[in-house]
Formats: sequence, C-alpha cells, structure tokens
Amino acid sequence: MSTCQTTQHRLPEDAGNNTAAALGAGGDGLGSNESTALQDDLVILTGDRDQTDLIAFHLEEKGGSGLNFPHKATAAIADEKLFLHDGTSENDSATEPIASTAAAHCRKRNCFSPILDFVEVLIPYGGLLSNVFSLGSVTLGGGIISMPSSFQTSGILMAVIYLLVINVITIYTIVLMGYAIKITGFRNYEEMALGLFGRGWDYFVGFIVWLSCFGTAVAYISAVTSLLLPILEHAPHTPEYLKTDSGQKLLTSMVWLGLMLPVVIPKRVNSVRYVSAIGVSFVLYFVVCVVVHSCMNGVKLGMRGNMRYFTSGNEAIYGLSIFVFSFLSQCITYPVYLEQRPKPSIKQLTIAAALSMSICMVFYIFVGVFGYFDFADDTKAAVLENFDPVHQPYIMVAYVGMLIKICAAYSMNMIPCRDFVYYCLKWDLDTNPYWKHIIAITIMALVTLICGLFIPSINLALGLVGSLCGGFIGFIFPVLFWMYCGNWSLRTVGIWHYLACYFCIIGGVIAIVWGTIATIYSSFFDV
Repeated sequence: MSTCQTTQHRLPEDAGNNTAAALGAGGDGLGSNESTALQDDLVILTGDRDQTDLIAFHLEEKGGSGLNFPHKATAAIADEKLFLHDGTSENDSATEPIASTAAAHCRKRNCFSPILDFVEVLIPYGGLLSNVFSLGSVTLGGGIISMPSSFQTSGILMAVIYLLVINVITIYTIVLMGYAIKITGFRNYEEMALGLFGRGWDYFVGFIVWLSCFGTAVAYISAVTSLLLPILEHAPHTPEYLKTDSGQKLLTSMVWLGLMLPVVIPKRVNSVRYVSAIGVSFVLYFVVCVVVHSCMNGVKLGMRGNMRYFTSGNEAIYGLSIFVFSFLSQCITYPVYLEQRPKPSIKQLTIAAALSMSICMVFYIFVGVFGYFDFADDTKAAVLENFDPVHQPYIMVAYVGMLIKICAAYSMNMIPCRDFVYYCLKWDLDTNPYWKHIIAITIMALVTLICGLFIPSINLALGLVGSLCGGFIGFIFPVLFWMYCGNWSLRTVGIWHYLACYFCIIGGVIAIVWGTIATIYSSFFDV
C-alpha cells in the first residue's frame, strides 16, 4: 500500500484476520463459499489485500446492513470501493481516522490547487448541489432551444400548462424511482426490470432507455449544427465550402471530436459535475439573452400574425411530445442516487429533483414565451437559427455557453447508453479495463455522430424520443417499479399515491400512442 493510502486509513490489528468473518456476518445468511467468493471479489475490485481487509472491517462495523441478498452484497462491495477512493464514510467512527479530503491530500499540489479545493468544497462529490447540476444538465439541452417553436405549436397558455404538469410528474417519478432503488438495491434499469418483472424484461426496458438516450444524443449533434449555422451565415469571410451541407458536417464533426468525445470517457456521473455546473450557468445566461433581445424587439409588437394562446388537434399533441422530452431526466436517477454522499438519501434526491426540475421549468417558460414573442411566425425549429451572433457579441457568448451545455448534456445521455451495452456484453463498469471502456464508448459516440449528421430535423428527433420513449421512461416505468416492489395497494399507499400512479400510467400511454402518431404525421405528411 502506498504511503498516501497508509495515512488515509488506520486498521485495527485484527482486521485482516476478520475479513471472512465480516463478509459472512455482513452477508446475513451467505454461506462460507459465498463469503469466500465475495472476499475474492473484494481483492479484484481493490487490487490490494490491505484494502480488502479495510472494506471487510468497514462492512462489519456497519453490522451487515443491506447485505441480505447476494446482489446487495456485491453492490455494497462497490460502494465500499468508492468509500476508499473518495475518502468519505457513512459512519465516520467505523475507521480511525478517515479524512474527508484524503484525495485532495494525495494529489500533487500546484498553483491551481487552491482553486480546485474551493470548487470541491462548493460542489462536493455526491452533494446536493452536485445532484442539482447533474439533473439540470441532462434536462436542459436540445429542449430549451426548441421551446419557442413548441410554444408556437401548442399555444402560449397550453404550453405553460403542459410544463407545469410534466414538471410535477417528473419530480414525483424520480422520487418513486429512488424508493424502488432503496427497497430493492438494484443499480440500473436492467437489473430492476429483471428482478421485478422477470426474464426478458431487462432487455426490453434497457432498450427503451438506450433508445431514448441515444436519440437525445443524436439530437444534441443536430443542435451543434444549429449553433454553427447562424455563425457561418453571418460571418463576412466564411469560406463558401463551410456554408455547404458537407462543410457544416465537417465543422460539427470537429466540435464532436474536440469537445464532446472527451467528456463521455469518464466512468462516473460526478466526474463531469464541474462541466455540468458551468453548462447550467451558461443556460441561465442564454435565457437572459433571449429575454433581453425579445424586450428590445418582438415584445413591443405584442400578439401578431398567427400567434395563439391555445391550439388543437395534431399540433397540440405534437407540442406535448417536445415537452415530455424536455423533462427526461429519470435515466440518470440511478447514478445520482447511488453516488450521493455521505449516503444515498430519498430526502436529498427529492430536494435535488424539485430544485432542478423547477428551475428548468422556469427557464423553459421564459425562453418559450419571450422567444415566441420575439420572432412570432418566423420562429425556427431551433431558436438559435433566428439570432445573429456575429453582429451581437452578447449573443455570441450565449452560443459558446450553449455549446458547453450541450457537451455536458451529451455526456450525461451517453451514460445510460453505455450501461445498457455493458449489460448486454456482461461487462462490469468497475472492473472493465479503461482501455476497453474507451474503445467501447468511442464507438457508441461515433454512431451518434453519424446519425446526427444525417437526421432531417432536430424537432423530429426530439418529438420521437419524447413520445415513444418518454412515455415509458418518464411516466410508466417508475410507477411500475414502485408497484412491483411489493406491498403496494390502496390501503398501504393511500388514495393520493394510488390515483397519482394510475394518472402517470394513463398519461404515459397517451404520450406513446398519440404523441408518436402526431410527430410522424406533422413531420412527414402535414407539409
């Protein structure tokens, strides 16, 4: 063990002798063979016999809480590995001493160390603020730049009602998923579907989640093109080739290679929390820019042209699909909940979900209302195409900020895609060599790039993802997971939870059936 590791943790003298005993006791019914297997797993995970003894001792101090099933024991081993790496503990008295800043002491100090230490304190690993930024980052992205056109499609007041209702449903379903994770101990969609629904459902649920996140990632590639297009059109010395379709695809590919690919490589969601924080901050700046530009131009003209407060028919339902997509954040509930520190908490998850989703809703309303009033009937599918960033420097700053935000959201959506592929290949994220991980995630990201370069419209991608996948992920799956955890009935959960769950299921069915039909009809037939 290195000197740094030795100074972080101090083991009792008999901890090494009690490794198997700790695993046996922690296993709550695990046999000697299973205890030996878990002990071997510890050595594989840590790569160090001394660290194995430390984890075993820490599990013993916990009294084996939560290790009554083999999959929970394996999950606890992974959690204890994170405990070693992060220097945090659910029970500070378990070892003596355990430094909360062990990682900071181990890294080499340089001129940037004070800044990094301050940021670590401001946005700690697994803290409330980190969770708010993570959930906000995966939510804000392609949806916000399509919000004015969605208000145009649904009508101003109808769009606000949609956002209010979907915001409440999103917070509620995230909390339900937190309860399901706490009860079962399952660590991703695939494991939970297999454990609760049975064989075969793990691949169906995993595929829906993969399709949703893959489609969202593809939409973000299209969003990058939407960012570049106004700059290329308004810049006075832009080469003619870059104004062509192939030139725009070349620039989009360069942005993907230089900015988007590097942020999908880290294994942990909290590893990109700083990028998420910066991205969300730039979205706030973008919202301010839209409001200011609208107040200086379109708002003065009031309602005009075909601007409406309500719409009906396919238009109204098509707008619903975009709004459902804009709140899809349930896909990262598992890593957000499990990576919380000092320990996973439903209360912290609820607060983080309520804060992040409500802030996103406010952002959406401001951009939707003011962006629609600004451009009225000339509103583009991506509102970025309506601005002139070259001759308006403050808009150019917003464009750069949105590019950073899209990169952060892209990385968040690639995590569930990666998890499903790993599940199908029977790879473990913790033990999979980093070189193999890099190759796999690069291939996945490359496929999203290719699809994003040739998709006809960003709103088509967002609409299909929001209706077809959003109905399952945002409405149906979280409710069914909680129902199938056991002991769910009108008597045990109460009338409000009972009605809310069935409302979510009915809403999900409407989004899937009618939303998908409306999206396809509006994109290919209603021209």
